[in-house]
Amino acid sequence: MKLYAFLFAALVLLVRANGQELLVIDTAMRSSILKEHNKERQLLNIPDLLWSNELAEYAAEWALQLAEADAGIHHRDPDDFGENISWFSAAPNDFSRGVTLWNEEKIDYKYKAIGNDWAKTGHYTQVIWKNTERVGCGCALGASGTFFFVCNYDPPGNYSGQKPY
Repeated sequence: MKLYAFLFAALVLLVRANGQELLVIDTAMRSSILKEHNKERQLLNIPDLLWSNELAEYAAEWALQLAEADAGIHHRDPDDFGENISWFSAAPNDFSRGVTLWNEEKIDYKYKAIGNDWAKTGHYTQVIWKNTERVGCGCALGASGTFFFVCNYDPPGNYSGQKPY
């Protein structure tokens, strides 16, 4: 684990030299991100998510790759975790803004099994997926000023044919 942390720190320094920057999620921001996730879960009597530093490092690594490409968003493939991604033209004051956007998909969600229409509400259903226990998020700023916010979930959700809760 120490070697991984060292290599990750070295990657961050290298990336900063190339115009991308890893943005630190401090304790207050982590709390805000968790609160935004868990408010929707609490409305449905679903257990709160817990923060995972391992998932946060994993998410930060992907956010940095997206910032390096600085050309929009796409999901990591293959991925053993659930994943939600938001991007903005500039870093918001509160990184949980990305989670707020995912939760706004709720307006289009009709309680049913995940099907072909998941693209319209899939971020929201990942946030409220009952079996998901942990979340970790990372964010990076591209050279253009584009902000990339990634959250990974374990266990993942959005399985076709299953309901989120």
